[in-house]
Amino acid sequence: MEGEGSSNGGGRARLYKMNGRDQVALRNKRRADQVEIRKNRREEKFDRNRQIPKEDSDEPVPASLSSVVEILHGMQAQLIYEAVNTIFESVSENKWNIEMLAKADVLNKLCEIYCNRPISADLRILISKTLAKVCGHKSTGQYEPDQHCIDSLIYNLSTYSTQEVVLCDSLQGIACFIMRSIAYRNLALDSAIVPELIGLCTPSASSRLQRFIMYITTLICEKLSKYSPDVEEIVPLLHIIEYGIQSSDSMIQTDATSACVYLADWPPIYQCMSDHQLCSMLVANLRNNSGNARPTVQWGISMIIQATSYFTDEMINAGLLEVLKGFVNVNFMAQEVCFLISNICVEGEYNIDRLISSGILQCVARVMETSEYRARREAAFVFCHCCDSSNRDHLQKILNMGILSSFCDMLTVMDTNLVSYEASSAILSL
Repeated sequence: MEGEGSSNGGGRARLYKMNGRDQVALRNKRRADQVEIRKNRREEKFDRNRQIPKEDSDEPVPASLSSVVEILHGMQAQLIYEAVNTIFESVSENKWNIEMLAKADVLNKLCEIYCNRPISADLRILISKTLAKVCGHKSTGQYEPDQHCIDSLIYNLSTYSTQEVVLCDSLQGIACFIMRSIAYRNLALDSAIVPELIGLCTPSASSRLQRFIMYITTLICEKLSKYSPDVEEIVPLLHIIEYGIQSSDSMIQTDATSACVYLADWPPIYQCMSDHQLCSMLVANLRNNSGNARPTVQWGISMIIQATSYFTDEMINAGLLEVLKGFVNVNFMAQEVCFLISNICVEGEYNIDRLISSGILQCVARVMETSEYRARREAAFVFCHCCDSSNRDHLQKILNMGILSSFCDMLTVMDTNLVSYEASSAILSL
């Protein structure tokens, strides 16, 4: 028996050594873990289908138009070409107008065909001319189908500013282009979409229209570093995001939070975000649970802190730690909350002091004792980072929380991350 125990101990020691990671590798692995965490969540995925149901209209869509729309939903290129040509001719002859077409989602469907299907150059040009004809937009200078489509749709935002059905269908069409490529996003910015969105975002706008405005704003904020517009082009959108964070609509809140996450990947906007106190608003949103978007808001805060330490002080001063204390022991949020806290730990001893004084580490210690394995693992990372502090007072206070027994329990779980072994090594090295 003794020899067997010795053999097992030697094998375990070799396993620890083989799986040892430096801090950089460990950090990279935890970033990958965050992806897995999100896959296991049952909350609505960030890239969800954004089709918003249309409200019922008193005026029915003509039967002739309905048959054309059915063809547009098909996949036969020749029939689609004929259907688009029918729309062009009917608008030219004043049989159909933009309100009729918008009620049938024709503008959005034409944009979807243009952006997402392998169509001929002739059909591409015909769709461009049809959109211009429907919207009443006349091109100036050299004719470019892509630019002409986007110009026509943005032209609608000011021309039909009082007709919600036209605005919503036009915004959905613009979304098709912006999602398709960075080049189309550039064209939309060049066509002055930002001031148009600002003009539409008013207190009198319906919830449905505000959802579309917020969604387009979020799409514009995505991957800003890849086409690097001037900061002054994007700053006006912060007013829309500010409104979205404070909205009582969960979909608007979700998109506003996602916009903040995207902006956190673009350092030139940091100071402007701080001036608008967007991150403080996210914390307040997390506190009041308005709109039932709490899991998404918590995820957004976590991603911002993971991307940059620029806003950590602002969010802690806004009461982030006090809010998180209430979530640490909530089963479906414990894992992600501990992940967020561990990222705060790595930003320096000052933040470790604040974590200790807030009492949140005692809550994390309870997670180590009672939660399921994945949450316990993230809680172990929190103490692992705290034990890397060069301040011995931190170590003493952490040991006084009685976490060693929980670490010993975790040592019996042969996880490839060997989280508890790393933390125990950090403790013993001090």
